[in-house]
Amino acid sequence: MEKAKKSFSVKKLLSGGFGTVLMLIILMLVFSILSPMFFTASNLSNVLIQSGTNAVISVGMTYVIISGNTDLSVGAILALASCVGATLMVDTGNVLLGVCAALAAGIVLGLVNGVLIAYLKFQPFIVTLSTMWLFRGLAYLYTGGQAVTGLPSGITSLALGSILYIPNIVWIIVIVYVICYVVLNKTTMGRKVCAVGDNSESARLSGINVKLVTMATFVLSGFCSALSGVIYMARLNSGQPIAGQSYEMYAIAAAVIGGASFTKGGIGSMGGTLVGAIFIAVLNNGLTLLNVNTYWQQVCMGIVVLLAVGLDRFRKSVK
Repeated sequence: MEKAKKSFSVKKLLSGGFGTVLMLIILMLVFSILSPMFFTASNLSNVLIQSGTNAVISVGMTYVIISGNTDLSVGAILALASCVGATLMVDTGNVLLGVCAALAAGIVLGLVNGVLIAYLKFQPFIVTLSTMWLFRGLAYLYTGGQAVTGLPSGITSLALGSILYIPNIVWIIVIVYVICYVVLNKTTMGRKVCAVGDNSESARLSGINVKLVTMATFVLSGFCSALSGVIYMARLNSGQPIAGQSYEMYAIAAAVIGGASFTKGGIGSMGGTLVGAIFIAVLNNGLTLLNVNTYWQQVCMGIVVLLAVGLDRFRKSVK
């Protein structure tokens, strides 16, 4: 009996946040053994920088999943918002104006999703699947299917610069996660998001404006997608209508690996999502260092998404 209790506690421990961190540590150890280049300061810095786009976009996705919904349009929002910002930068030469335009575009696009889902009662999966195609098509139409180049040199400092020897992108990740952690765990709004995801009807009966909270999560998702687009644009020094393809899967995987439940709302954490995003970045980086064929990398990512779903079911089985 005592042994059974011990076994169960270990199982429960591995199913929580510790299990996710343990998987990341094991993955890093494996790649450090297979490639001497992996555990170098420059490469680990590259991993953090490479995780920036997915780490930020996964924040909004985590909020949406915690609220009991999903957002498949994040990659398309990233592309369209970054193209809007890049075009304005080229036309005006003003980096700040272009960044603000990109973020505003992301908020508007997130608002479109939120209104359709929260107020018009459309099904989230269908809405965001539709807007994924819609926003992507608008990105191609807006740019004529061409990359927006000739951006001011100031935008590259966002990707290449550093403060106190820490890359700017890492600072952006830290700021976004700290703010969203505080909102989720220390404010009334965060508690409302969790309550809506856990049981929307009970939340409504307790006086929570379910529609407003749901819409707010999609607006946040749009903002985070646009901010990821700015990071992507800064790294490539261009606006790409093709950018962000499959990023919705990366974001979902990062959130679920980090503890968010794809099948039941009200569950998720910022720390877990960050670990999940770093896990995906480490996997991509390690496979690239090992010269694994690009097609096999896609196979590996597909397996990771399946494992993320399996991990979600495993967590539910031990609660």
